[in-house]
Amino acid sequence: MNMMLTEENGVCQFDCTKALWATNEIRDQYFNARIHVLKNADFIIETETALLIVAYKNATVSNAANLQAFHPADDRKINDIALKYYDSLPYLQLKGKNKPKRYIYIIEAANSDSTMRARLRGRIAKELPFVLQCNMAAGENLLEAFEVLSISEWNAHPLYGNYPCLPVSRAN
Repeated sequence: MNMMLTEENGVCQFDCTKALWATNEIRDQYFNARIHVLKNADFIIETETALLIVAYKNATVSNAANLQAFHPADDRKINDIALKYYDSLPYLQLKGKNKPKRYIYIIEAANSDSTMRARLRGRIAKELPFVLQCNMAAGENLLEAFEVLSISEWNAHPLYGNYPCLPVSRAN
């Protein structure tokens, strides 16, 4: 299994050599199954205690996919990020992965600062199952935590930093 997961622009990669398991195959699995209505997270990283479900968008690189169309605060984009979490759950179920889930949206974009990320976090979190979990107060949670981070915040985090986001080596 390749433990260096490269993002869609081929500029950054996540070093998952310390992970129990990691993948970026979810999109390919859905595509090959001809399930085109599902959105999906970009990476899943399994740690000793959790599954890290990672959505990644770096709109600051010159060859970023859909750079002109990227407006992180648009209602449609907010919904898309929430759907990436929900639509990744069938994949995890089929893989037999049932640890507590943490959903992390890593974003680099023009004018993305901690205030903008905090606002995004609040808006997206409203679309995630936190209120449902509280209202039902039953057994296992669908989602333990949700965060919106920059690459540097991801790399500095005590857990996530074990799987750093690094520039792709020109030697590869």
